[in-house]
Amino acid sequence: MTQKKFEPRYAIPLVQQTAEFLTDAIIEGRLRNGQRLVENELQREFKISRAPIREAFRVLEKNGLVIIIPRRGTFIREITRKDIEELFPVRASLEGLAARTASSYLEPKDIEAMELALSGMIGAATAKDFKSYFENHIKFHETFINASKNDTMIRIIENLRRQALWFRFSYLWHEENFEYTLRVHREILDLFIKKDAHSVGALVEQHILIALDEFVNFLTSKSKQEIEDHGVSHGHILEEPKNEII
Repeated sequence: MTQKKFEPRYAIPLVQQTAEFLTDAIIEGRLRNGQRLVENELQREFKISRAPIREAFRVLEKNGLVIIIPRRGTFIREITRKDIEELFPVRASLEGLAARTASSYLEPKDIEAMELALSGMIGAATAKDFKSYFENHIKFHETFINASKNDTMIRIIENLRRQALWFRFSYLWHEENFEYTLRVHREILDLFIKKDAHSVGALVEQHILIALDEFVNFLTSKSKQEIEDHGVSHGHILEEPKNEII
C-alpha cells in the first residue's frame, strides 16, 4: 500500500512542516479518530529529531486536532455527537449574521474572489481533488466573513471553523455531498450580488443547520466503517486510505 512521504523543505521551519503534514494526514483520514501518535515511530518515518515532533503536537493540540495526556501520549481527538450538536447551531447563527452584515460592505473584488473560489470548488469536485475543494470552500466563506468588518465575530468564527470536527468531517463529508454544496454556494453568491442581506443570511444559516444532521449521520456510519475496516489491526501509521469515497 502506497503512503505519503515526509520531505523536508529547508526554507520553512521544521515544526511548521511537521504540523502541516500531520494536519493533512488527519484531514485526509490517514490518521484515525482516537489513534495514538507515537513519537519514535514518527521520528523514524520523518528522519527528524523528537523536538520538532513534540512542538508540532502542541500546535495540533492548540488547533483542537489532538489531545495530549501526560504519561500516556498524544491521540487524535475523538469527535462526538455532542461536539457537533453544540458547535453547528452557534456557527450557523454567527455565519448567518456575518453574511447579513457583509452584504452592505462587499466590494467587487470580494464578489470576484468568491466567484473564483466557487470555480475552484467546481473544478476540484470534477477532478475529485477534495483537498483543493475544501480549500476553495474555506476561501469562499472567509471572504464574506472578513468583509463583515466585525473583528470579534471574525475571531470567534475562525476558532469554531478551526475545530477538529470542522476540519476532519468537512473534508470527508464533502466527498459525498459536494453537488448539493455547489448548488447552495451558487445561490449564496447570487444573493450577495443582489445585496439581499436578509435572504443570504437565512440561506447561510440554513445551509449549516442542514449539515448538522448529515454530519451526525456521517459520524455514526464512519465510526461503524472504521470498526469494520480496522478492528484489531493497525497498518502503517500514515498509510493511505482505501481508494474509495468515504
